[in-house]
Amino acid sequence: MKIGKYPVKPSFRVARVVSDVFSLGIAVLIFSVTVNFITQYRLMLRKIGAEGISEIEDGYIGNFSRRYWFSLIFPALVVGVFAAYLILTLTSRKLKRFNITKRAAQDVYDWYAFCVSVCKIPVLMGIFDVMYIFHQRMLGDKISVFSLQVLLDIVIVAIIIRFTVHRINKITETKDNVRSADDSVVKVRVVDNDDKE
Repeated sequence: MKIGKYPVKPSFRVARVVSDVFSLGIAVLIFSVTVNFITQYRLMLRKIGAEGISEIEDGYIGNFSRRYWFSLIFPALVVGVFAAYLILTLTSRKLKRFNITKRAAQDVYDWYAFCVSVCKIPVLMGIFDVMYIFHQRMLGDKISVFSLQVLLDIVIVAIIIRFTVHRINKITETKDNVRSADDSVVKVRVVDNDDKE
C-alpha cells in the first residue's frame, strides 16, 4: 500500500482502535434493532390477522406484510460503510494535492486512516436515525421524515475532513515555505553604549 509514491504500513493507534470499536458497537446495535423490528412486526401482523378482521383490512395488511423486509436496507448500508472503510484505508492513495515526502508518508497515512475511521461514527449514527424514522412510520406513527440529526452528522463529517486536510497540509508543508516564513522575521540586536566604556 502506498501514500503518494511511498510505501506505508497499516497502523492502528489507540484513538483509531477506539473509533473502530465504537463504530462496530453502533453497527451491532443497528443489526440487533433490525432483527428485533422484523420479529415484532411479523408477530403484530399475525395477531391482527388472527382476530378475524374484514377482507378490506386483510387486503390492506397483505400489502404491508412484506414491507418489513425493506428494513434490511439499513444493515446493508452498514456493511457498505465498513466495506468503504476497508477499501479507503487498505488501498493506495495518490493524494496529488499534497507534497508527500518519504518521511511524511506514514504520518499522512495515519491521519488519513484516522479521519476515515472517525467519519464512520456520524455516518452510522445518521443511518440509525433514518432507520428509527422508517420503523416508526412502518408502525403507523406520523413522525416527520426530516431529521436534524442527519444534518448534524453531515456537518460533523465535513468538520472532521476539513481538520484532517489542514493537518495533512501542515505535515506536508515544504521547508521552503517554512524558511520564507522565518525570513520575514527581522532580528534586532540592541547594544548598550554603557557596555563599551
